[in-house]
Parts: sequence; C-alpha cells; structure tokens
Amino acid sequence: MKSKKTWLPLLFIMAIAALVFFGVLPAQAKDVRISSCNAMTHPQNVGLSLFKAMVENGTNGALKVKIYPNSQLGGERESVEQVKNRTLEMATASAGPLTTFNDDMMVMDIPFLFKNYEIAWMVLDGPAGEALKESYEAKGFKVLGFMENGFRHVTNNVRPIYKPEDLKGVKIRTMEAPMHMVNFRALGANPTPVPWPELYMVLQQKIVDGQENPLMNIWEVKFYEVQKYCSLSGHIYDPMPLVVNLEWFKTLPVDQQKIMEIAGIQAQNTSRFVNLAREKNLASLLEGKGMQINPVSDAEKERFMKISQPAVLEEVKKKVNPDLLNLWMNSIKEAENAIASGL
Repeated sequence: MKSKKTWLPLLFIMAIAALVFFGVLPAQAKDVRISSCNAMTHPQNVGLSLFKAMVENGTNGALKVKIYPNSQLGGERESVEQVKNRTLEMATASAGPLTTFNDDMMVMDIPFLFKNYEIAWMVLDGPAGEALKESYEAKGFKVLGFMENGFRHVTNNVRPIYKPEDLKGVKIRTMEAPMHMVNFRALGANPTPVPWPELYMVLQQKIVDGQENPLMNIWEVKFYEVQKYCSLSGHIYDPMPLVVNLEWFKTLPVDQQKIMEIAGIQAQNTSRFVNLAREKNLASLLEGKGMQINPVSDAEKERFMKISQPAVLEEVKKKVNPDLLNLWMNSIKEAENAIASGL
C-alpha cells in the first residue's frame, strides 16, 4: 500500500487539472507569432493589429498574438520557411517570394493582369482566390487572408520610365521571384534579386540602378533618399498572403480556428482600405521629398503588356495547375465584364 506522501503530489496535480478543465483556473495562453517585413504603420500591420485584438478578445486570451515587424524574425522567404517547418506559427510575405513554396502563386506574378484594385479584389475574394488558398494546403499552409501591399511601380536613378524602351539596360532589383525577373528581362532591363532587408543599402551603394515596389513601401522606407524617378507603372498587383502552419492550426479547437479565420478576413479588408486611402496622398508626398513622379499612359501599359506578359505566361504555364490558371484568367474577364456591363 502506497503511503500518503506518495499520493499527495498526484492528488495535487489532479486537483489543478480539474480546476483548469472546469475553468476555475485559466489555461496558459498559447503564443501566436507573426513575422512581418514592414513597420507597424504599414497597412498590412494595421490590419494585423486588428487581427491581434480580435483573436485575443475572441478567445478570451487563450491565444496571445505577437507581431514581429521590420523582418525581426528574418526576410519574407526565411519567415515562410520557418512557418513551413513549424518553428513559427504565422507570417506574411509578398506574392513573389511565396512562389518558392507554391508554384500556383505565380498567377499573381503575371504582369499587367489587373487594371485596378476592384478587379483584383473581386478575383481574390471569389472562386479563383479560394482555389488559390486551397492550393496552399497541400504545401502545409493555410491562408487566412490576402493582406494589402498594392500595385508595384518602378523607381530608378537613370531616367523616368514612360515606355518599354526606357527600361533598356537599367539594372533593377526585383524580389526573389523568378517571374518578376522574366518580366523585366523581356522588357530589356537587367533584373537582380535582392532580399527586402538589404534593399535600401543596395540602392544607397548604387549596386543597382533601381527597384520596384508599391508606393507605401517607397514612402515608408524613404527610397526617395536614394532614388530620383518614380514611374507609376502598376505592372503587378501584389497582395501579401497571411499564412499559418496548417498542422499547428488544426491543433486548435474549432471555435478558435473560426475566430482566426474571421479575424484574417477583417484584417485583410482593413489593410486594403488603409492602403487605398493613403495612396491618394503618397505621390504628392514623394514629390515633396524631391522625387520626380510620372504617370505611364494606358497606351504604353498596353505596349508593356504585349512585350512581357507572353514571356511570363509561357513560363507560368509550365508550373501552374492548368485548371487554376484557366479559372484565374476567366475570373478576371468576368470581373471586367461585370463592371463594364452597367456602363
């Protein structure tokens, strides 16, 4: 027969477990770490701040969200790699670097595909966007939303870019994204991939002539200090999927999963609206800092598209699920037709 001393520790453990189970004592909060490459003022992190509040409030503190901005946990590709390996719960990344993990994401890297934000959002929030999200699950991720980054534009120190010929010979930094390189190579530029955390220094040291990014990033990182011209090419729309490790996500109770899913969509929409509202002022703010801003006409965008889009599409067709690609292209036409039908 066991002594009372032997039983006492076991009884104590059982009592504590019972208190936790019946809600008398709170269970230890579970950390949800999110890696982000931008500052907390960036639209995606404004959205993620809402995500944090909704998840923590919705789970009564059972989930504790921690946002790590400014690439504290690594660049975009490194952060997504950590999520894949389950050493990190969540991350956001631009579409380009995510093609390293999911070839189907290359549909986002086809240049001059979306004429405006409204068409892009209609496609991402419809069946094509859902199919793209589902394609991530086979790679070990779940996508909770598409955080906003915006349309990408070219900056450089050589000349303003009005037409395709203006890019000839320009050494331009791209993301670590193969289709971005195909795009600029087709346009006569010399693309060079550089990770985001190193970009300002590379521009400052004149290792490259230029780069391409959404206006918010150009403003936030003060590229106007090291770049003279900003040409509003809008060549690629670039959302930032909010990815979570799928296995980890499935360990959560169903009610917590649902809370995270709802919060992800709300965060996505908030980041979109914040970015859209800010972009109305960003061009003039950049001009105030000395940048020369120039538009690119619709006629010249058409020329850009006819030169580079076929080259990118040829490569995309080798990598992307053909059913998804067809759905993607048809969804864009449907969105354009839906808008035009009432005009």
